[in-house]
Amino acid sequence: MSDQPDPQTAPALLPVSALSELITVLTAAGYEVIGPQISDGAIVYEPLESAADLPQGWIDEQAGGHYRLQQNTRPALFDYVVGPHSWKRYLFPPRQRLWRAERNEQGFQINTDQPTSPRYAFIGVRSCEIQAMQIQDRVFNNGHFADPGYQTRRENAFIVAVNCARPGGTCFCVFMDSGPQARQGFDLALTEILHGER
Repeated sequence: MSDQPDPQTAPALLPVSALSELITVLTAAGYEVIGPQISDGAIVYEPLESAADLPQGWIDEQAGGHYRLQQNTRPALFDYVVGPHSWKRYLFPPRQRLWRAERNEQGFQINTDQPTSPRYAFIGVRSCEIQAMQIQDRVFNNGHFADPGYQTRRENAFIVAVNCARPGGTCFCVFMDSGPQARQGFDLALTEILHGER
């Protein structure tokens, strides 16, 4: 028996440049990489091309009925908390074609579409968001009544979790035992450490 940690779960220290490499590798593997960015005064989840797209140096201020972004002196990439957008729009899109009809001699023929969707890699998923995905799984991946499109998107998703370092005014993960550290439901987990050179 070895005293060495399992390389599958062993912690590693990665420089910020490795995050851009991760995005490149995931893209080359056929994933559409989605992550946090700033748009219209909010943190939103949109396609990423590199780590330069991430909201470095920004935090959000949240309270009941209040959300505002602020520039911060810390160069953190993931110093925001969960905002007004969610990953659900990628896993369960608001618009999708479920079937199509063709007119024939007997009337109409209904054809169901086979679920096709991009393979998504989500970067920056918080533990509470992973818990929300697992609740969606119980609804949309439920045996005979499973949604085939959701199943396909969920099975093909690569999730990069980010452990929370700063709570927001509306956070509840400790009370729901869903964080701040991601414990399951991800492929890779990151904890951002700010010191030395980035």
